Amino acid sequence: MASLVERLRLTCPALCLQLPASRRATTLTSYEWLSGGGKMAIKKDALHAFFQARPEQEALAAALDEVFDVTYGSYQFGQAFWLCQPKPLAVERFGLQREVIALYSPHGRADVRLLTALENISRAPEFRHRVENVVAFVIYEGDKASIESLAGQSKDWVIVALSANELKDKGGQIFLIRSRMAATIGRFDLFGMSSPIKHDKYFYGRDMIVQELVQRALIRKEQSGLFGLRKTGKTSVLFAIQRRLSEKGAIAEYVDCQSPGIYGSRWWAVLEELSRRMLEFAAKAGCPAPAEFSFDMAGAANSFIRTVKWIHDKSEVGQIVLLLDEVEFITPGITNHLGQHWDDDHLPLWQTIRSASQETKGFLTFCVAGVNPSSVEQSHFNQVPNPIFQLAVPFYLDQLTRPNVREMVRAIAKYAGAALDEDCFDLLSEEYGGHPYLIRLACSEVLRSLGELPVDKKAKISKANFESVKDKIATRLAQPIKDIMLSLVWWYPDEYDLLCLLADGDTAFVKEFLASEPEKASRFARYGLLKADNGSFAIKELRTFLARSGLEYKKAISPFTRGDLPLEYLPIEPNIADLAALFERRTEVEYALRKLLITVLEYRFAFDGAKVANAISEALPKKNGDRAQLFIGRLPKDAVNELYLSDLKPVFVKNWDNFSAYFGSKSDRFEMNLDTINIARRYEAHTKPVSAKDLDDFQNSYSWLTTRLSKVPGLISGSMSAKPS
Repeated sequence: MASLVERLRLTCPALCLQLPASRRATTLTSYEWLSGGGKMAIKKDALHAFFQARPEQEALAAALDEVFDVTYGSYQFGQAFWLCQPKPLAVERFGLQREVIALYSPHGRADVRLLTALENISRAPEFRHRVENVVAFVIYEGDKASIESLAGQSKDWVIVALSANELKDKGGQIFLIRSRMAATIGRFDLFGMSSPIKHDKYFYGRDMIVQELVQRALIRKEQSGLFGLRKTGKTSVLFAIQRRLSEKGAIAEYVDCQSPGIYGSRWWAVLEELSRRMLEFAAKAGCPAPAEFSFDMAGAANSFIRTVKWIHDKSEVGQIVLLLDEVEFITPGITNHLGQHWDDDHLPLWQTIRSASQETKGFLTFCVAGVNPSSVEQSHFNQVPNPIFQLAVPFYLDQLTRPNVREMVRAIAKYAGAALDEDCFDLLSEEYGGHPYLIRLACSEVLRSLGELPVDKKAKISKANFESVKDKIATRLAQPIKDIMLSLVWWYPDEYDLLCLLADGDTAFVKEFLASEPEKASRFARYGLLKADNGSFAIKELRTFLARSGLEYKKAISPFTRGDLPLEYLPIEPNIADLAALFERRTEVEYALRKLLITVLEYRFAFDGAKVANAISEALPKKNGDRAQLFIGRLPKDAVNELYLSDLKPVFVKNWDNFSAYFGSKSDRFEMNLDTINIARRYEAHTKPVSAKDLDDFQNSYSWLTTRLSKVPGLISGSMSAKPS
């Protein structure tokens, strides 16, 4: 009689892949799983319908028996894939409730088509309610590096990669798949995601407001506004609205008004951009291209309305909804230095959009979003009626309730293999006031502190775990707290001062003042800064920050409100008075470009120096030493002065989306004129006379650049008006 070990090897496909095909096929339909008493690795229907004709995939799919039963195999969207039903241990340890997609890649190198196929499979009507949408597998035959690179590119999926050779030769590694899952998911900080959520898989606690705003746009044909503190999830809500509307056949166009290509453009150019986007979407729905419309200052309004009517009449699109995020950047009185033309442009833009909505009986609607609601709540701007006052109803994004906090944290923690005690949800709600981003970061720090989690059971997390890393959590939250306070410093300085007083313990004065100024009290409540019942801080870390450095932070940030960036954020201006005329002009343009570069990128990345430095250094050429090293440990405004004019060119081109509003949609003329300006350095270095031709070329390029730079107040001094002699 065979030994127990030999019998188990004969009945476990993961250990009998070397058997003859005839014996292997029989074994695959009859074994029972050693660890969990589960059924066959490949279900009979899937075996007959797909795998028997593909023995190489059959053997690999059977080797997943440690964790999964394979229920389905197919080749769709240009990709072979299997659906894997998790066994009880996977449900318990990794929180997998539905089937997991496993992609099979037989190619030598993988490319982005693998991720495209994964998205298409997960969204297909026959699969989208059946499969997990967080974790997926890739079983590959080819190059490991290309698979790992591809998995690293995915921001929305945790991709567990297993090579075919590993599965064929795993032998006694009974925890191979579970170990790989634990290690991969552990590297993917699901709690620490900072980007807006673009998939329902990570979207929690906002379904009611999404449903309300969708119904207002789609059913009632009404305009809306969505407002709340930074990092509370406004953009994620807009993306959720976009997904819901798109599923119903509507054009739901998301517009980031924080992009310099939007707020840096005049109102008629913005209408042209909106029209182009709507027509591109409508073309996918079979809408023919219209005749060219004129989008100059005189004709843009009528052309925009004609575009909306054209889509209404010529396509199957049922609704157009514009989702305008960061609306402050195109709002009079509060937009930044580079967008002050919106003091005048706000009126014609919104008059046009409102007219298009009225003339099409609500076929076009909009939803604006931001921190400051004055775009829809202020009746007049500069004594001129606001076209969308009382037209767009403002909604405020509430903080998550305790049940919402529990749902979000439990759902994310299950994939990481962690389970939180019930009183942890009380702590998170109390400490962070239901602010979703701060809560996730706190949980991220706790998970980091646990190190590598076990592969066979969940890690238990208690309140004591949060207490043990309290200081690390505070450090992690420091920058997000500043981001939240940034909006108050800019737009609500009085309220910010009141919070500083309250943080210092002057509770009686603050309560007395708020009783006499109910609007300010209402603002605190709407934003979830103070508790409605007792007026104490809803976010305890906020009080700590304000007590320690609130006034210093306001002093550093408040000059941003309307004018230039503070001097400490800008490069030091050279003494151009001592330079000869030719070199003075080159220096003038060069400094203006450095100032524009820093100004735009500081605004674009919300004054996050690391992100600004990264945006610049990634564009720099690697020749003649790595000049990106200049930005390590230095402020961007200091490092940028170390760059040559020739270094600036690739930085502008790499970030052209942020600068096209000033120099044009294509970068080629900018590059040509910058190269011409740079010839002055050649003459300066060799102290030789400047030829007449080079002088003329220089003057032409200087004029082209200064004309465009002068659109931004304060960049060009205009001290030189005559040609160099």
